[in-house]
Amino acid sequence: MAVQLLQDIYLFKDLLPKELEQLSALGTVRKFNTDDEIFREGEEAKSLFVIRHGTVSIRSAGKDKHPDVAQLGTGAHFGEMSFADGNARSATAIALERTELLDIGFDALNGFFDKNPSTALKVYRSLARFLAGRLRVTTMDLSFSREKNIRHF
Repeated sequence: MAVQLLQDIYLFKDLLPKELEQLSALGTVRKFNTDDEIFREGEEAKSLFVIRHGTVSIRSAGKDKHPDVAQLGTGAHFGEMSFADGNARSATAIALERTELLDIGFDALNGFFDKNPSTALKVYRSLARFLAGRLRVTTMDLSFSREKNIRHF
């Protein structure tokens, strides 16, 4: 089941079946109930997560009355930003319903990548593409917002 779950995620889509099996073996299934906090903004990050079943809200403390940054469902993943940059959590993750996650610890993942550099290259390349895509969307959103604000004056 975990292998199928991982192969459908963009981060791991270029991996061979054997690599997916090895990667899935690194994970631990964790269960959360409705409104359980998975992690809090500002905490040290130790894992990335894949949603096996359920829904997770990603929330950022801000001035906005609607703190949800995203709602993620079965097959989605989160926590990869901290894996990429080593920084603390940039948001809080909360289970919106009974949720099962595959928790892949950063230490185990880094150890796996150290022993399997060709696998690491595939994953980092996919991560770079994904983060570049997010940056493009953010840039477009900022440009649109700036244009919209200028028109009001």
